[in-house]
Amino acid sequence: MLLLFLLPTDIAAQGRNDKLHFNVGVKVGFQAVTYNDPDFEIKGYIFDHDNIQSNKIGYALAPFLRLTKGRYYIQTETTLGITNHNFNFKDKEEPITEGTQQGNIVYDLKTYCLQVPILFGYSFVNEGKFGMSIFTGPRTKFTFTTYSQQDFRNFKQEGLNEVLSKQTYYWEIGLGVNIDRVFFDFVYDIGISDVSKYILDKSGERHKSTRRDNILSLSVGLMF
Repeated sequence: MLLLFLLPTDIAAQGRNDKLHFNVGVKVGFQAVTYNDPDFEIKGYIFDHDNIQSNKIGYALAPFLRLTKGRYYIQTETTLGITNHNFNFKDKEEPITEGTQQGNIVYDLKTYCLQVPILFGYSFVNEGKFGMSIFTGPRTKFTFTTYSQQDFRNFKQEGLNEVLSKQTYYWEIGLGVNIDRVFFDFVYDIGISDVSKYILDKSGERHKSTRRDNILSLSVGLMF
């Protein structure tokens, strides 16, 4: 839809530069995870919306392929990522009153994943060696659930374990800035599917865990 909308405004430029160009490149960056639908149902605990829920930074490395025609391009990549998550909880049975303080009830999660987007971009600035572009498209994340590292601290239940979804989906929007062959990408991924199935305790009881995460990314790369 984006390409069809912008096409009439740029038909002249396309006529002057209508050759297909194929490029490869690599980029590295940082990722921070936020949540748009946190709904943990662990018996006796509620999700603490008053605290920053993800104050840890993850990392990403991605080789990519880009096909360009005029000001338009299609890009795909294979992103190897490490994501860090942090969740704070409140004990419903021991509410905080004036002069008292609860222990730090925290769930830390570290995951390893593979992310594959299909992006459609438009370069709205293309002056010599400087350019700016916008891009959007779907992104699929494959989580290596076997290697996830989970740490539930100060919960009354023992043996808590979150069963993660192996495959989740996002919609990505971003802004790219390039200076010659060096570029910077600012990306926001909106979660459209749940990243968690449920949380299991030692007794075998399942606790509903419905949440979708959003991913904010900043990366720098080199295109050949």
